[in-house]
Amino acid sequence: MLHATPKYSLRDYQIEWIEEIFASWAKGARCVLAQLPCGAGKTICFAHICNKFFHQSQKVLVIAHRMELITQAATKLEKIVGVPVGIIKAGIKPFPDRPIQVASIQTLIRRKQLPENIGLVIFDEAHHVTASSYRQLIAHYQDSLILGVTATPRRIDGQGFAELFNELIIGVSTDKLIREGYLSKFRLFATEKTISTYGVAKNDRDFNSRDLALAVTTQVGISEVVQNYLQYAAKQRTIIYAASVQHSKDIAQAFREKNIPAEHLDGDTPINERFDILARFASGKTQVLTNYEILTEGYDCEHIDCIYCLRPTESLTLWLQMVGRALRTSEAKSVATIIDITDNWKKHGLPDDNYQWSLEAIPPATRHIGLRKCEFCSHIFRPLEHELKVVEAEIDENGYIIRHHRAICPACGSVVTFSTKERDGATHGRVKVRLAVGRITELVEINLQSTSSIINQVYRFIKTQPSILTPEKIYSAIFKEFIEIIDSFTLGDWRRIVKLVEPTNTISTKIAWDLYQEGKVRHQNRLAALAAVEKRQLLEQQKLKNRKSKSEQVIATKAGVTTLPAVGNPDVQKKYASAWKLFLSRCNHSTADFLHQNAGLFSVQDSADYCNVSIALRNVPELKTQRIHLKESELSAALTEVFGKKAFLMFRLSS
Repeated sequence: MLHATPKYSLRDYQIEWIEEIFASWAKGARCVLAQLPCGAGKTICFAHICNKFFHQSQKVLVIAHRMELITQAATKLEKIVGVPVGIIKAGIKPFPDRPIQVASIQTLIRRKQLPENIGLVIFDEAHHVTASSYRQLIAHYQDSLILGVTATPRRIDGQGFAELFNELIIGVSTDKLIREGYLSKFRLFATEKTISTYGVAKNDRDFNSRDLALAVTTQVGISEVVQNYLQYAAKQRTIIYAASVQHSKDIAQAFREKNIPAEHLDGDTPINERFDILARFASGKTQVLTNYEILTEGYDCEHIDCIYCLRPTESLTLWLQMVGRALRTSEAKSVATIIDITDNWKKHGLPDDNYQWSLEAIPPATRHIGLRKCEFCSHIFRPLEHELKVVEAEIDENGYIIRHHRAICPACGSVVTFSTKERDGATHGRVKVRLAVGRITELVEINLQSTSSIINQVYRFIKTQPSILTPEKIYSAIFKEFIEIIDSFTLGDWRRIVKLVEPTNTISTKIAWDLYQEGKVRHQNRLAALAAVEKRQLLEQQKLKNRKSKSEQVIATKAGVTTLPAVGNPDVQKKYASAWKLFLSRCNHSTADFLHQNAGLFSVQDSADYCNVSIALRNVPELKTQRIHLKESELSAALTEVFGKKAFLMFRLSS
């Protein structure tokens, strides 16, 4: 028997989350699904919930689907509750009398005799519960309270959870956890030449693994993977998500050839060996850990500095689980590194985006084979394997076979009939992968920082827009209003702007990226248009100059130095000639040259504590483009140095 140990202290958001779960049960919701982001402490929270049930003399059954989840849950439970925990898993000695059991779903579902008198059943990583094995357990424990916990209550096939759970509890956002220091800030390195998935076949879950591996390995050389690591994440403890088992092994070998300690993991790695590998990585003996479909859900290690994604995915859940591994804080890590040479970050967003979770089914944006909609209750579901058997068939006018099937809706129990049609061609619709051998992945850091002054200006501008305007029209208005500085808007600025305009949008990063790109294009187009106008005006001016006599020339030569016509107030210019010369020396070369030819002092109001300086500008054609580079803050700082007191600057056009 273990002695009771000090419990993990709970954070405010964890206490609130637990209280909401108990309040939901108190209201009569027997089955509760609770969401909390990766790294926010789901295991610790449900261990505290187990502790309350234990002290009320109620038994608890925790169910997970991976060994890492099982051992992690058992360890936390023993530390928090203070009693030994039983584990129901093939190859592990059982202790059925222990009041808290942690079970493998695979082992539990095969047993005829299930644990009895269970007060609470907890499903870890509960986005898997739509599978028939979980459904059977929920049905079996109909007198028990049910709690499902997950960071991502979303399935790629669009299935909802409404027929399994009565209520969804949504926890604190990742964005808030990062802002409050509970999760790590992150840097993103990406490339516009992302891995192409053109022609990669899809099933009802994700990309076909064989086609995906071919697409990735023919586009990105393993030497490039190592090179990018050395350039952007050298000496950082890194997890690499590969496209296949062999791909993962080859990458690990390439790192070892560069004398970088690296190891590989996959689903066939023996349990004991897997624990040893993870222990070496946690201790720092292994620097790079490559894997295929293993280090996603439930792997907790605060010492992960970097995740390197080489695996495109259609699954938001998988993507958030991968990047979530790097967000745990540690004393040695100031900021996490995310390297993504796929388009996952554009397609699915970044960890701190505003994701909307729901119990309801969410039809995918693209058609996924196997999804059906019940005509009676509108529930979207995927028929089970035995329900895909052909009931009857016929041949259409083109000679293709139409197969008829029958399934049972898991929500209302109605019989749903549906048909599938034979695909054209012997390849059954498969498209060969387009190869791009040796594609170079030139990584750059994506600027996710935002500028407060820009956001404040945009916010004030948005508030002036009519509330009836669509987001598209508001974005167009922003482009028009800020066109002169739109090129300086970072992706971080645009992400915050999208959250201001569309606070409930779940693809804010994707929208922000499109706006960021459009802003660059619009700015370049504007500069090109201004340059064309300037060129035309200069040509017209040149023609006028050629008609004038030499006596009317503006420029006169004195002592071998070209003197330009006066701009501004001659008396003020004469009085502050040395100050003006010193001021120009403080400016960068192009600005000083422009001001020397086209500007002059108009007035200087000098007081004991400050001075107001007015500079007259010649109304020349190139003023419009040059004006962008005349930054008042920098010029005011230069004048402050010259006059030795705070200087306030104002421009005026010369008459």
